[in-house]
Amino acid sequence: MNTQLLLQDSNDFLERLHRLKKEDILRLREVIRDHNTLYHEKESPIISDEEYDKLFHALAKLEADHGMLDESSPTAQLAILTSQQFEKIRHRYPMISLDNTYNTDDIRDFETRMRNILKEKSPEEFEYYIQPKYDGLGVALIYKYGILDLAITRGSGIEGENITLGAKEIANIPKKIDAFEDYEYIEVRGEVVMPNNVFEQVNKKRMEDGEKLFANPRNAASGSLRQINPLITRERKLEFFAYSLPQVEKDEVGIVGFDIPSYSDLVSMLKEWGFDCGEYEFGIISGIDTLIEIIETEIKDYLDEGKKRFYYDTDGIVLKINNMKLWHLLGQTAHHPRYSIAYKFPAKQVRSRVLSIEHSVGRTGTVTPVANLEPTPVTGVIVRRATLHNYDELAKKDVRIADYVYISRAGEVIPEIVSVIDSVRSGNEKKVITPKNCPICQTALLQNEGKVAIYCPNKHCPAKVQGQLEMFVSKQGLNIDGLGVKQIELFLETEIIDDFASIFEIERFREKILSFEGYKEKSVENLIQAVEDARHTTLARIFTAIGIPGVGKKTAQILEEYVYEKNGYHPISVDFLCQIDPEELENIKDIGPETAKGFTWFFEENAARMKSLFQKLDIQIPEKKQHLTETKLSGKTFCVTGSFENMSRDQIHDWIEKNGGQIRTSVSRALDYLVVGEKAGSKQKKAEDLGVSCLSLEALFEMGT
Repeated sequence: MNTQLLLQDSNDFLERLHRLKKEDILRLREVIRDHNTLYHEKESPIISDEEYDKLFHALAKLEADHGMLDESSPTAQLAILTSQQFEKIRHRYPMISLDNTYNTDDIRDFETRMRNILKEKSPEEFEYYIQPKYDGLGVALIYKYGILDLAITRGSGIEGENITLGAKEIANIPKKIDAFEDYEYIEVRGEVVMPNNVFEQVNKKRMEDGEKLFANPRNAASGSLRQINPLITRERKLEFFAYSLPQVEKDEVGIVGFDIPSYSDLVSMLKEWGFDCGEYEFGIISGIDTLIEIIETEIKDYLDEGKKRFYYDTDGIVLKINNMKLWHLLGQTAHHPRYSIAYKFPAKQVRSRVLSIEHSVGRTGTVTPVANLEPTPVTGVIVRRATLHNYDELAKKDVRIADYVYISRAGEVIPEIVSVIDSVRSGNEKKVITPKNCPICQTALLQNEGKVAIYCPNKHCPAKVQGQLEMFVSKQGLNIDGLGVKQIELFLETEIIDDFASIFEIERFREKILSFEGYKEKSVENLIQAVEDARHTTLARIFTAIGIPGVGKKTAQILEEYVYEKNGYHPISVDFLCQIDPEELENIKDIGPETAKGFTWFFEENAARMKSLFQKLDIQIPEKKQHLTETKLSGKTFCVTGSFENMSRDQIHDWIEKNGGQIRTSVSRALDYLVVGEKAGSKQKKAEDLGVSCLSLEALFEMGT
């Protein structure tokens, strides 16, 4: 298979998606077959899932439009494609795919198609059961007389791989089910996923070991389950979510005790047997309008990184008719059932191409490689740049100019390159050499021992100065309306500003600013007023704005509280800040040694600049913090572990702090109390070994009374 030619043809079809002709059908079939091989057999896809879906649906439409339906087409049958490494086993019941869509109009069409088949048997309103569409590895578990005997991957849907040893290392897969002990063969299907935090740990270790990174948690789960050494599978902490009992669903089980009329009843049974079934909280949904409202809300939450619903990857919603008696009437095609459909979310990980790689200098002087990309839509945003973090990561990922890559937005302001599609390289790609000198001021770059970052040490480097000023006036800083990136750049070039303090002298340049294109009397007046308003600020806001290493909004508030308590709530001078001992700061909760040293270093290194700035500002002194009435919690340290029925850990933390206690995140001999809930795990054992007192939530509340 020539992957370069395959990618060229795929790109051509994607560009002509709505202009494809009858004569494209045969080649498009071959292209999809090759992508099936890369995905199922070699586990090295060269296009994204969304691109594959577009090609597949385009082929299905072409075949229907031109009457060229063919049993040999990938749209009509499942090719047998499995890895050569593991024993191949044919599925007793084919694990067919779900039909899918990215459009809510298609959901309405899906219901219309069902009504056309059922006719008078159609209910007034369909009841739907919705589940997350797991982005993992489909697996069938076979139990013989109640004992887990065999585990098979979905593979092609016709034939999969024997991964029994690996499956037995997945903690939440029941190895013995008493309800099955009288039956020779019971099959339970579901999805194996890797939690996102485990995926990050696995890839971090692979990068450190110089191994190729997994592109996403799905590939990581697949690779982890296919380990010859099952102990590696155990270390990867995979999880299994059950969603199907094919014998019951096909009405072939012949077991009176398993008469299950609805899918919601089936899920309840799976739970009774000990399976996890990661679910939404909606329950059964009645009516298509309500269903679509929920889908649209879920899309918004999915695109909002602050509203992650699950701790593992999902890429859509699976919709099923709840009444399983209707399943048998609706039936299925060779490719998918007619009673279920998957609504897929917009892809967060897509394919793009690296046009160039530039060396970007940040406000701290750190030089970072940034890839300029072909404009690529990702979750509704056109992405043109992606971070590569540092030159060690650039080398380990081996990203080159002209490479095809997978990119992801995953919460990043600037998206990142996840992995390289190296199988389609032509040989014309160009490696990037780590710079020795600052690309802006040509100063020799430095690298601290034990650190991966390289940085420009020149205090007056134009890129550093501009970055610092942009941060200073931003919403996270002093929030000066009318001073943005373009204005900072213009005012630096025209020598109106050169440092933090000079911003507060901007009124002296009123006439000069008015001479610039786009500036009117009103806009200049508004700018001057915004600068004047920003003079009246807090110490915490200043700490955030000036760019102290490791100091964000929360840490700045902690530091402000500390320094005012230390000096008795008198005005703070730069000399006072320079004299603070970093060891004192390290003793404050949430202030680590790096932040403590960075704070004192910053003020010592920039004392003159800070004194000039402080002279321009009206720094407001906060009200003195009222000390809490002494309780049994006062001055004591607490760590909270496990799960609790009516309170979250954050709520418990807040209650402890309000009653004078201090929160710790780990167990040590210095800890006073460990508050334990259900499934407390290793922290409770460690506390018992160290002699640390363990409290129930009730006992904790009694201490506060």
